[in-house]
Amino acid sequence: KISKQFALGGGLRYTADRKNNLSYDHDFRFNFDMHYKQKISRLTLNFRLRYQNENELGISHAEGDEVNHDWRFRMETEYNIRNWKLDPYVAAEIFSDASALKNGLTKARFTLGTEYSLSKRSDFGAFYRIERELGETYPKTTYIVGLNYTYTLKNKK
Repeated sequence: KISKQFALGGGLRYTADRKNNLSYDHDFRFNFDMHYKQKISRLTLNFRLRYQNENELGISHAEGDEVNHDWRFRMETEYNIRNWKLDPYVAAEIFSDASALKNGLTKARFTLGTEYSLSKRSDFGAFYRIERELGETYPKTTYIVGLNYTYTLKNKK
């Protein structure tokens, strides 16, 4: 955290995606984030700008590996309802290929969800998400139902 409103972050992720021929793609992804948060009474606005880089491990560019460079911008609103533990949030996120900005937006994602605080450090959440490709002749639409659990580690002062 830089201040109450600004924060910087980053992440690493490894995935093994199973393909139709039962082989696996081994992907490595890293990202850098900038966050801005604004509270207006019971409403919270969250903005995130993310740079994301993903490529397949063990395959060279000559063998067909395509490195994906994406810019992602997300806006999220959350409303704190009095005496209600399941405060709702709505988020919209757009994706743009950083290596080909002239092509415009590549994907849009819309999420409706809620979180329940189990303790000061842990939360449980559920969401419904619709993700749609943009700029394609036959755009793919994906519907996602998700559950998540977050545990926050804090330094002792």
